[in-house]
This record gives sequence, C-alpha cells and structure tokens, in this order.
Amino acid sequence: MIESRARAEHSHDPGTRVSGGWVIVAFAGLVGVVLAATSQAANATVVRPAEPLPSVSPRLTAAMQAELMKDVLPASPPITLTDAVTDGAGVLTDAERQDVLDAVDRLADETDLRMFVVYIESFDGTDPVDWANASANQSGLRTDDLLLAIATADGEFGLSADSNVTLTEGQLRQVDGAVTAALEDEQWAPAATDAADTVRQGAGSATSPLLVAGIVLAAVLLLVALGFVLWRFAVPRLRPLLAQLRDRTPVAVAPAAGAFADLTLDELDERAAAALVGIDDALKTSEQELGFARSELGADATRDFELILAGAAGDVREAFAIRQALDVEREGASAGTPVAPAGAVVAAGTAGSDEEGEAGADAAQPEAPESPEDAARRERLARIIALCDAAADTLDARTRAFDDLRRLQQRAAELLADVVTREAELSQRVAATRSLLTQLDRRYPTGPLATIVGNPEQAELLLANAKEAAAAGNSALAAGQKAVAVAHARGAQNALGQAAVLLDAVDATALHLRDAVSRLDKSIASLTQDVASAKAVEGDLRVTLARAAAQASLKHVEVTRQGGDPLAGLQRIATAEAALDAALASVRDNTEVKARASALVRDTLVRVDAQLRQTGDFVATRRGAVGATARTRLAEAVRLADVARTLHPTDPTAALGEAQDASAMVREAARLAREDADAVVAAAAAAEPDAEGTDANGPITGGMMLGGILLDPNLVRSRKRAHTARIGGGFGGGGFGGGRPAAHRKLGTVRAWWPASAR
Repeated sequence: MIESRARAEHSHDPGTRVSGGWVIVAFAGLVGVVLAATSQAANATVVRPAEPLPSVSPRLTAAMQAELMKDVLPASPPITLTDAVTDGAGVLTDAERQDVLDAVDRLADETDLRMFVVYIESFDGTDPVDWANASANQSGLRTDDLLLAIATADGEFGLSADSNVTLTEGQLRQVDGAVTAALEDEQWAPAATDAADTVRQGAGSATSPLLVAGIVLAAVLLLVALGFVLWRFAVPRLRPLLAQLRDRTPVAVAPAAGAFADLTLDELDERAAAALVGIDDALKTSEQELGFARSELGADATRDFELILAGAAGDVREAFAIRQALDVEREGASAGTPVAPAGAVVAAGTAGSDEEGEAGADAAQPEAPESPEDAARRERLARIIALCDAAADTLDARTRAFDDLRRLQQRAAELLADVVTREAELSQRVAATRSLLTQLDRRYPTGPLATIVGNPEQAELLLANAKEAAAAGNSALAAGQKAVAVAHARGAQNALGQAAVLLDAVDATALHLRDAVSRLDKSIASLTQDVASAKAVEGDLRVTLARAAAQASLKHVEVTRQGGDPLAGLQRIATAEAALDAALASVRDNTEVKARASALVRDTLVRVDAQLRQTGDFVATRRGAVGATARTRLAEAVRLADVARTLHPTDPTAALGEAQDASAMVREAARLAREDADAVVAAAAAAEPDAEGTDANGPITGGMMLGGILLDPNLVRSRKRAHTARIGGGFGGGGFGGGRPAAHRKLGTVRAWWPASAR
C-alpha cells in the first residue's frame, strides 16, 4: 500500500492535530449558539432557583422557646383571605380597588405567581412580616403566592414570600423599594399596583430554561473539546514535570473544619450536638411516616424509601460513633473532673450568666493557637456535621416523591377521619394501662419502671393534642385550605403513633419483668453450680476471689428478691457468673468454656435487646427533650450489641465482653434520657404553672412539644429581620425529610399542660 506523501510529511506535526481539536471546539460552540438562539423563540417559563441549603438549627430548651415565642400571635390578629384585595382600612375608592385588581390579574395572567393585598389600620406594634406570615399561613397560601400587608395608620408594610418563589433577593428588594416609595406619599393603591407590576416584570424577565440549557450544553461541549486537546497534547509533556514536583512537594491537606473557623471549639461542639439531635429526630419522624405509608400502600410501594432511610441512618451511625469517641477522650482528659454532656438539653433557668460574662471577658483576650489535639477534635466535629448534612440531604431529596406517593392533600378528609377513629380506640386503652402500671408499681421498685412511669399521662396528652389537631384540620379543610389540613393531620398521626408506643411500652415492660422473674431462678441455679465447682479448685487466688464475689451476689439477690428488681438481679448474677467462668477457664475444657460463654452471650443479649427497645421508645416519645449525649450513648449501645452478635458464632468470649459493655451503655443512656426529659418538663411547668385551658396557638403544645412533634412548614413561615420574609425549607417534625428548618421557627406557645383527669 502506497502511503500519502503529504500525510508522511505531517505525521508528527502537532500543529495539524491542534487545528483538528480547535475544529471540535468551534463546532461545539456553534451547536451551543444555535441552541441558545433557537430557545429565544420559545415561550419563556420561569426557572426556579435552587433551593437554599438549610442550616441545622440549634436546639432550644423549653424555657428558651417559651421566652422567644411569647409574642407568637400578633396583637392585631391575622385574617383568612377570601379575596385578592381586602380593604379593611377603607382607604380605596371603587376605581382604585379595580386598579389593584387589574394589576394582580395581570400578574396572574402573565406569570405563575399570585399576589394578595390586605389593607388594615395598624399592626399594633407587631412586626409587619410576622403579621403577613401569620395571615398567609392561616389562609393556606401556596409556594407561588405573595401577600402584601399594608397598615395605613402605621405607614408600614410586610411582604410574605415563599423561599422557593421564582424571584431573586434583588427582585424582592425592588418590590420593597416600589412599595416604600408609594407609601411615603400615602399612595395606597399605587403601592399595591407598583408591587404587582414590579413582580410581574421581574418574573417576566427571567431567563428561558431552553436558553440556559443551550448555554450549559455549549459550555460542556467546549470543556470536553478543550479537555481532549489538553489530554492529548499538553498532559504528556507536563507529566514528567508534575512527577518531579510531586516528589519534592509535601501534600497539603485542607482543614476539614475550615467552614467553621470562626467558631470556637465549644461553639462547634454545640453545633455538632445540635446537628446530631436534629437528624436523629428527622430519622425517627421519617421512620414513623414510612410506617404510615407502608400500612396504607404496602411494602412494595415503600421499598425504595426504606433503602433511602437505611442509607441516611448509616451516615448518622458513623456520626454518633465519632461523637462517642470524642466523649470518651474528653472524659479521659478530664482526669476525674465532671464534664457537662455536650449537646444535652439545658432545661431551665439562666444560671451561669455570670460565668458567661467572665467567659466573654476572657474571649476578648488574644487566643492562643489551637493545639494539635484541639485541631483534631475540630476536624472530627466538622465531620459529624458533614455526615448529618449528608443524611439530611439524602432524605430531603426524596421528600417530594414521598409526599406524592402518599397523596396527602387528595386524601386529607380520609386521613382526618382515620385520626378520629384511632384516637377513640387508643383512648380506651389509657385506663387499662394506668391500672397495669399501678400494679407494677406495687410489685416492683421504681428502677425498672423509670422509663414508663409517665407514659399514661403523656399518651393521654398526645391523644388530646391529636383530637384538637383533627378538629383544626377539618376546619381548614372546610375552608378549602388543604395544605393546612394535611399539616394538622400529619401532626395528629404522629401524636397517635407516639401514644400507641407509650401504651405498648407499659405492656412490654410488664412482660419483660415477668420473664426476668422466671429466668432469675435458672440463673441462680447456674451460678450456684459454678460456685460448687470452684470450691474444688484450691490454691488459685483468682478463683477464690471470683467464688467469694459470686457467693455475695447470690446472697444479695436472695435477700432483695421479694419486692426487688429482677432485672438488676439478673444483671448481678450474670456479671458474677462471667467473672467466675473466666477464673475457671484454665481448669475447664475449651469446648465447655466456649459453650458457657455462648450461653451467657445469648442471655445478656436478650436482656440488652429489651433495654434497647425500652430506652429507644423513651427517646422517641420524648425527642423534644432528650439531648445529644443520651442519644450518643444509645447509639453506642446498639453498635456494641451488633458487634456482639457478629462475634458470637466465632468468638463467644469476646462477644460476651461486647454484650456486657452494651448493657452498661444502654443503662447510662436511659439515665441521661430521663434526666433530660425531667428537666425540660420541670422547666416548662415552672415557666407557665397555670397553663389551663386551650392553647391560643393551636394544638402544638404539651405532649406534642415533649414528643418533638413540631409545626409543619405549611403552618409556619420563618422570620427574617427585613421587609420580606421567606418560608424555610425542610421539615421541623412533619414528614419524611431531613428535618432542617432554614431559620428559627416560632412554634407556638411552648408549655406542658395536663388534662384534669391526668393530674
């Protein structure tokens, strides 16, 4: 075959190849330009900006919430909108009213947005944005709805807009400016018409999605072409130089906590604790919502969401494991000095303000550079926050799909009817549960009953909240406010779910205690036999000491058996038996050692599993109070129990140690959780001791507050210190999602109240 002469001459000329690469670049640019030009002929539709990344809200105590939320209802109450223009101040003539109506109609015709306008005389000192938000929430306004509220006597206004509205911050500031200019001259009608026209012009000037797609595609093609040229020609020539630089230059690792450099280590610690509590609440709420969907639609319909939830739970487990390691290191470094649990809920009072003042004075001094240990701690705290954010992102990405699956707005009436039926069924169980708890209290000490002692009262309170929420939901449904009705239905469903858990926990504890009593006899017999075997071994100090400890345990259990705690007796016997088995291992056959260790592992895990369920139920139903430290210990107990199960088949001796550690850890978690819950309830009761009657802000109080069932974003708009407020993203306790409000939410009057029958 004869080779082309011209081709042979230029076979190694890179200039020719580069020219070919630039042909690709030019072609790619041409494609992008054609697509962009073509898109200008299409009808423009508004591009929704990306949802803002929500922040992890810090946990607030009941006392702090009560102080922050005492002004939740405006002095001038919000109104329910029935017309596009509401002239409560009587400042518009018929012609001016028509002008405003024409302006809002033009906005609705030419864009996807709607605007409602309200004129009142005064906000009575209430923040205009708060008033506008409250009216928007009460009226069930949607994402694409705006509300302009004007107080004629005050000369003030508030504009309420959703955070996902198709307007930028700059465009909203233009609306503020237009309204402000009109109000300066007391031009009431032009204030509304100018606002509507400004919104219409801003929305109409939004970039066409086809244009954006064309530009993006062109940019991608250009980058691909340039990347090919660089890879083909530049990289081979630079590779030797890069290798030399890599060999000479140490790798610089960017600090993982760089985003939190402005926070002190203590502040970052609190941020990480709040992130853990927030995502743990979100997981629990999402799991409960998933259970509702599974019962309604079947397991097949929810399988994908179960996988999503499992993936998020994996990130949270890793975050809790890091937190546990940090707590262990801090406790070790304290050398016996008591350490306040990081992230535990501070429930009451303002004690420590003097100390805070002194800390502030110290903070004014130049800070010393962080030690390597502190830098490592900062990096791991940042990792905790990153894992929590990743889990929240995983859940939030499927929130809309989950809501579409359940079709809540279409089924709002059905959901509310089901709430009424289930509330009546569960209410019939409260008296029987209270009677059973009374019987248990007469037979057993307070220790094994500590996590269930308040269950009937909390369940009764949740049922009352659910009943009120159902009534509010039906009222909203009758007014055509489906989103508000769904929010109430969701809150009621969660309240009923927690009430059922509380009642079931009392039944489960009764069974667990009866089983412990029967197993105690078997454990005593087994340990007695081991003590007899140990007597035959002479001259071994370890065996002698273990035998003496076992005899003391047997004696203690026999003395305290009547009216004592059978669970504590089992724990004491199991510990003594494990120590005696370890001492006798040298004189026993290896097969027997493994068999006895395996039996102890099984018995210990049965007890641990019951404790985990009991403590988990307590945390889940008091999630509004339990802090990060108790949750961390509970997560660590779960991890240790899983390790014990994994080791059990191959190394029962090691598995026994993990199971015993799990038992100790879950007991610590239960103690911390009870302390958190007791402190928050006491603080709420002290803040408002005479909380009798109906809450002024709806049913989200009392049992729902303690249970962590907060307001759905459909009911509460977040607050910003500006004329324009926007709704936050994420859920605060309402559905399947990451549980991350974008701003502090006013959740209503926070207080703990009890029905008269429960006092």
